[in-house]
Amino acid sequence: MTLGIVEPKTESQPPGTYFLVDTSQTSAEHPYEHSNFKHGKGKKNNIILIPQPSDDPNDPLLWPTWKREAAFAFLFFNCIIFAACPGPMIAPATVALAIQLAVPIKSVAQLSGYQLLIVGALGPFVSVLARKYGKRPQFLFACLFGVIGTGICIAGFDQSNLTKSYDVLLAGRMVQGLGTTAFESLSVAAIGDMFFLHERGLRTALLVLTLACLSSFVAIIGGTTFEHMGARTLFVILLPIQIFGALGVFFFLPESQYRRVSDVAPITSSSSTVKEKDSANAVTEDAEFNGVEPTATVPKRSFVQDLRVTSGVYSEENLFKLLGEIFLHLGNPAVIWVQLVSAVLVSFFVGTAYTLAQIFSPPPYNLTVSQNGYFFTGALVGGILGVSAGPICDFTARTLARRNKGVYEAEFRIPVCLFAVVVFAAGWFTFSWALDHPSKERVVLCAFCYGAVCFGTSVASTSGGLYILDAFKRHSTEIFILQMMIKNFVFYAFSTFINDYAAKEGPGHMCKVFGIVTLCGFTTCVPMYVFGKVNRVWVHRVWKSYAGEKRL
Repeated sequence: MTLGIVEPKTESQPPGTYFLVDTSQTSAEHPYEHSNFKHGKGKKNNIILIPQPSDDPNDPLLWPTWKREAAFAFLFFNCIIFAACPGPMIAPATVALAIQLAVPIKSVAQLSGYQLLIVGALGPFVSVLARKYGKRPQFLFACLFGVIGTGICIAGFDQSNLTKSYDVLLAGRMVQGLGTTAFESLSVAAIGDMFFLHERGLRTALLVLTLACLSSFVAIIGGTTFEHMGARTLFVILLPIQIFGALGVFFFLPESQYRRVSDVAPITSSSSTVKEKDSANAVTEDAEFNGVEPTATVPKRSFVQDLRVTSGVYSEENLFKLLGEIFLHLGNPAVIWVQLVSAVLVSFFVGTAYTLAQIFSPPPYNLTVSQNGYFFTGALVGGILGVSAGPICDFTARTLARRNKGVYEAEFRIPVCLFAVVVFAAGWFTFSWALDHPSKERVVLCAFCYGAVCFGTSVASTSGGLYILDAFKRHSTEIFILQMMIKNFVFYAFSTFINDYAAKEGPGHMCKVFGIVTLCGFTTCVPMYVFGKVNRVWVHRVWKSYAGEKRL
């Protein structure tokens, strides 16, 4: 057992186990890795690069720093305007918009609910297309539909009667959903394409900030804008920003998918001769498993060539077979775990947002639309503080790897969830108490508690996302698609009943239930940490066997 992780009975190295930290002590035990594998630069020169970059100048890991950072910047920006903005921008105005459109509050909640239903349903198809044709086409099409959807929403407020206005607005929101899926599901996997393991923590945390927490900032702006300028203006402001983001994707986000032969710097035995042989075997086996040949030397693509919509076919598999393979990952216990800690539990945070205007608009709170928006300040602060989960995850990984003689295990990402458990408990149960004892003076306390929940959400999502990215990199796109799909289906489900449930049982009871289920759910982190490596070996064997059967 290594630092509490059960060692599987196998001599092969599973994905997610890497030689990461190279020190004077470990260099003597692993001289082959010390001298033959590429390391980081400057202060990171003791870090072995994972994945090991190829010699191909078009390898995304070898892009110039400006190119990688520009690609990430627009990925981050578009996650905000296409994935984070559309849903919560009308949340503070739920009650006011229901009055304006002459529909029940539940119908306004479903403007976001149906949008999320589209996002979830489209997920598997985006995954298949990304796996076969690359991620860039999916991002470009997402931008196109996002812009069109916002235009339809603007037109919805110009209709001759309220019923037609609602129907057009609903259609526009659903088209916006077509523009959300790719950015919500492929972005974290794209980080794994462009950045090394030790560079992923902060960037993953920033994407989690956009998808889980910057919605709070959108709600703050949305509440004030609605109150002073009307709902139509929200979409009028969003449209040119989305057009700018779409242009940024076209010019600065090239295809990041790459036919990589080997992700792993193998952990070798003590004999130099055996080391070299084992290393060669590891690369050969890896190439066979991927079904690709080692990359030949090719000329570096120009800026204009990078503007191509597609860069060829990345998989020769049938589209329907690829579609079916997505759901095979539900047999992986790690995938079930990440659905729980980073999808279902996150949905409680978002589901609560559907009810906030309903809770705080009536007495004794009497909040206006803009004040309902300002309530999300707590969540915004919590989300920003949650970005710290990324550097903490990286620090924990390096520290535990040093204690493990330089060997990194993907499970080293999981202990950070301890922070999430403590903050979730404080947030949900204090929130429940405050709502059961309503007074206008407790609005600030409620906002603080909601911010604590947001912080916990950020930490859990970052930890879970990094674990999947490190442990199952080759399958990360499909796994993140499943996570996004399930999460959005749960979001939609909440939109159909959560307002009635909060009104019937009381918002305090709702928060108490969310808190209990959350704490129970996080107990699964313990077996996931202890038996995670055994599971990785089993999953690796199953997929190798499946890949072998497909070749016969």
